[in-house]
Amino acid sequence: MVAVVFLALPILAAVNLAFWLVMRIRLMRIDSARDSYDVLGMHAALFPNSVLPRCFRFASWTLIVRAAIILCATMMLKVFGN
Repeated sequence: MVAVVFLALPILAAVNLAFWLVMRIRLMRIDSARDSYDVLGMHAALFPNSVLPRCFRFASWTLIVRAAIILCATMMLKVFGN
């Protein structure tokens, strides 16, 4: 069970990276001369009805929350000696 929980973090990170790469490729197809670090903002401005930025943010926050929960659970198990 613990291995499945830890395996979920790299899978979520890979999904998050895939969303970011798709947005980046779509932006580069429109204007390859523009090099922007604000992929989310620019993608939302150029593609207002796209769900990719929302999915990216959801995956990012899910990854952060799960990592925090796993860290807290691991620390509690160490402290309480179980």
